[in-house]
Amino acid sequence: MKVLTKNFGEIEISENDIITFDQPVLGFEEYKKYVFMMDDSLNGEFIWLQSVENGSLCFVLANPGTLPEGYTPTFAEDISKTIGKGTCEMWLVMVVAEDFKESTVNLKSPIIVNLDERRAAQFIAEEDYTIRYKLFEKTKEEN
Repeated sequence: MKVLTKNFGEIEISENDIITFDQPVLGFEEYKKYVFMMDDSLNGEFIWLQSVENGSLCFVLANPGTLPEGYTPTFAEDISKTIGKGTCEMWLVMVVAEDFKESTVNLKSPIIVNLDERRAAQFIAEEDYTIRYKLFEKTKEEN
């Protein structure tokens, strides 16, 4: 299957690569089918979540492993009831700033993907996490 995208041009994907959102990304409820776009040089720290239904819609996601220790959100709803049981990964929606070092991630509403069933949802954490966490701390030399 071919998908014409704004950022990557025409891409070839397999139906098996498609991730279906059972709870869509907030604000983008009409789009439920996406694929991960990866760049090996980024060491799994960042990926793109490209809509299959809208070639102009693409999110940058950050691996929560890039955060300082202590980010362990809990959710009121049972994740497995929404996206099934299996191996899951959590990703954070990123807002990329013109100055990349000013970019933020949404800690309040991570995306959780069931890799086995190719299902995903954006969940809202029970904790009072911010939706604009600065991903990169400035060093003293930069201040």
